[in-house]
Amino acid sequence: MKTAIFHANAGFGHRKIAEIIHREFLERGFADSDVICEDALDSTPPIFRSAYPAVYYYSVKYAPNSWGATYELLDQPRWCRAVHPLRSAANRFFAGALLKRMEALQPDLMIFTHFLSAELFSRAKREGRIRSKLVTVITDFYPHAYWVNPGTDLYWVMSKEGKEDLAARGVPESAVRDGGIPVGRDFLPQGRRKETLEKWHFESGRFTILLTSGSFGLGPTAGILQELETFKDRIQVFVVCGNNKAAEAELKAKKFSFPCQIFGFVGFMPDLMEASDLMIAKSGGSTTCESLTKGLPMVVLKPIPGQETRNARLLKMRNASFFMDQPSEIKPILNAIFRHPEILAERKEAIRELARPHAAQDLVTEALRGL
Repeated sequence: MKTAIFHANAGFGHRKIAEIIHREFLERGFADSDVICEDALDSTPPIFRSAYPAVYYYSVKYAPNSWGATYELLDQPRWCRAVHPLRSAANRFFAGALLKRMEALQPDLMIFTHFLSAELFSRAKREGRIRSKLVTVITDFYPHAYWVNPGTDLYWVMSKEGKEDLAARGVPESAVRDGGIPVGRDFLPQGRRKETLEKWHFESGRFTILLTSGSFGLGPTAGILQELETFKDRIQVFVVCGNNKAAEAELKAKKFSFPCQIFGFVGFMPDLMEASDLMIAKSGGSTTCESLTKGLPMVVLKPIPGQETRNARLLKMRNASFFMDQPSEIKPILNAIFRHPEILAERKEAIRELARPHAAQDLVTEALRGL
């Protein structure tokens, strides 16, 4: 049996989730040669491959409000219908080589964690060019119109709210599973808190905060650390700067009055999460679900307008996180936690209800059903 999993390098989460699904197939004994996991952009011309993620990166960094407004506008039925023919033609033109390769291969199953390949192959299936079972994994908490493509056999969404959203868009209930966004098995609790704290010379009696702002390293990290000086006798902080090497170097040059470890991009985020009592982060779908799986309460840091705003909306509805826009807002949050520990316990209970720690395993089981 042949399986093809496609993502796109527009934000790290799409790739991460695709790789998690890929690993789950391998864990079940599937041969690596029978399970393709690729960036769909790798099969496009160099100019498109470079421009596609760059537009996203510079939009969210330099014009987030414009990005958010465009995101919401294109989710309106009228505008989505108007843009769809152009988007579909562009996908087919730039990803034509990928489409031809999959026509020749004819995988039994295709799984998408980005809407570019989901649209490309759902259209191909409607035209009879491929016969694969098509599964779309929506990597944020609420769908966008770009994710919805006739010809898709199964949509995998985060929660019942996402399922209800798709139903309102006309997707049959039988074609949707609200099984959670897949996370790696290493994000299941491992009992490594004490070991991790000792490794980085942190004290077990201090309140441990994990501060990160996504793979791009965007956010007021320095400002938050300055505000945390107020709690210097009670806290210790892990800081993950992602791919922002300038921020990493700047912070490593500073002195802090509380224990503080500065990292760039790390491969041991599961351990840092498990060792922490609170995480301050952007509300990307993948990172948020990892924190939910670890049972780690999160302070949502000024979400990027668009998909992160919607993710934050669900967390707020479920009372599963704290929220802040400015660095100074971390003070009242920590004061409340220290004075009323039950507040943290309430968030942890909401997290337990929302988390889907075995989403990857459940997704692969469902995707293989009937094949």
